[in-house]
Amino acid sequence: MADLIQLLTNGLALGSVYALAAIGFVIVYSATGVVNFAAGQFVMVGTFAGVAMLLNAELPMPVGYTAALVVMALFGALFYLVVYLPLRRSPIVTVIIGTVAIGITLQNTALLTFGSWPFRLPSPFEGMMVEVAGAVISVHALAVVAATAVMILLLWLLLHRTAVGIAMRAVAQDVKAARLMGLRVQWLLAFSWILGAVLAGVAGLMLGPMWFADVNMGDPIALKAFAATVIGGFGSLPGAIAGGFFVGLAEVLGASYISSAYKDLIAFGVMILFLLVRPQGIFGEPIQDRG
Repeated sequence: MADLIQLLTNGLALGSVYALAAIGFVIVYSATGVVNFAAGQFVMVGTFAGVAMLLNAELPMPVGYTAALVVMALFGALFYLVVYLPLRRSPIVTVIIGTVAIGITLQNTALLTFGSWPFRLPSPFEGMMVEVAGAVISVHALAVVAATAVMILLLWLLLHRTAVGIAMRAVAQDVKAARLMGLRVQWLLAFSWILGAVLAGVAGLMLGPMWFADVNMGDPIALKAFAATVIGGFGSLPGAIAGGFFVGLAEVLGASYISSAYKDLIAFGVMILFLLVRPQGIFGEPIQDRG
């Protein structure tokens, strides 16, 4: 029982990272119709922003974390200006290919800047453990789950209780109608990319102490975030959250009770099963029509 509690906690912590990456994925897709295949590299950039601020610049943790998130916000705005904006009138597949190309560019830029040697971000709860029903659990893992819950609550308040959030939902529903209503569509689209980048940055900063910061870490995260989005329901924020937690738990439990060689097979096997049986996912609608 103690082992199960520990595994569930670790699975939820890893699933929290996948959920935040998937939420950023869904926010960008809902607003722009673009499937951002650089989402994993966004998380990687967030992790290395933490490396730059906390390890290289040796800033205090509160300052370092804040600076890293500011960098991610600027990165999201730059991505919108450099990648999405010039290609916005191109076919969607062209924009998607653009995100793939930029993802590869980001990966190689990180390799040239930081090298191939992995880093490990320090945790504010370094070495702290708690005992729950005989299970020894990392405080960092609990903090990751709690921080993700807070982020989800703040995101819900933003989207449902603020004028900016309501305007973002209007743009996601119908861009032309939103423009006719006088909404500043381009600013809202830019904010969607910025918000997605900040969420990915939070995921990267939380993942750093659990994984080693490696320039190749973005690819598996992107695939897991995509699988979480498909399982939960493409374009659904609740689905991204549920799918992220499912993939994280499947990875940890599968590696422990079956084999670490099959942990990815379980997640992607379930994704394929959903595509065959319920392609709209857990929370998706049977028919989705983008205006």
